[in-house]
Amino acid sequence: MTAPPLGLSLRHRDLADILSREIASGTPPVGERFPTEHELVARFGVGRHTVREALKLLTEQGLLGRRRKTGTVVLAASPISHYAHSLRDLLGLLDFAKNTVLDIRYDNLVTASEKTGTEFAGLPDHRWLRLAGIRSTRNDGRPLCWTEIFVPERFASARVDFRKGDRAIYERVLETQGLKLEYVEQDVTAVDLTQPMADLLAAGHVMAGLMVTRRYVAHTGDTFEISRNIYPAGRYSMRSLLRQRA
Repeated sequence: MTAPPLGLSLRHRDLADILSREIASGTPPVGERFPTEHELVARFGVGRHTVREALKLLTEQGLLGRRRKTGTVVLAASPISHYAHSLRDLLGLLDFAKNTVLDIRYDNLVTASEKTGTEFAGLPDHRWLRLAGIRSTRNDGRPLCWTEIFVPERFASARVDFRKGDRAIYERVLETQGLKLEYVEQDVTAVDLTQPMADLLAAGHVMAGLMVTRRYVAHTGDTFEISRNIYPAGRYSMRSLLRQRA
């Protein structure tokens, strides 16, 4: 990468745009080392703070990442999709289903056990329908997360319709079973990604992840769905509004 210094007037967002275009053109290619802060300061004639903020933007976009012993490397040639979830009420869950697409790759019955997860502990159902696949953002089709959805076998009569993708699975269960959604219990946990999972989600060498687990409970008290969404770091953020009780 060679270019004359552009001067101290260059803002960090402008620098990030220049670097992202170069990455998109394959300079440097995915998997290769990215120039150091010192090298970028010398090349563009800007301050270290400007360079750091530009690199921060590229990292948030999923273009760059840190690799042990190697330093900063190129993870992707184009920005990775990020989903900002504004969750104020249950309608926010419906928005998530509308804004994303689930490509179901596995459809099988499983038995609740320790391997299935602690969220199944104490629940009466022994057999569950497991649907699993890659969830992508609807606007650009890029992979967002790995999704697993579990529905008790007794509530899975609409199984043939679950793959249609025009409605959230929990909506179909509610409709076919005559249930009403009472509440959703949500748990957010930091997890490690396996390399096969990172490859599947085009996460490069990002090994940190976030798992969002939700348990859907009907007005009868029955748990009629459990879902897990596993995101590579930087792909998902949640915004909540908390009000003081009167």
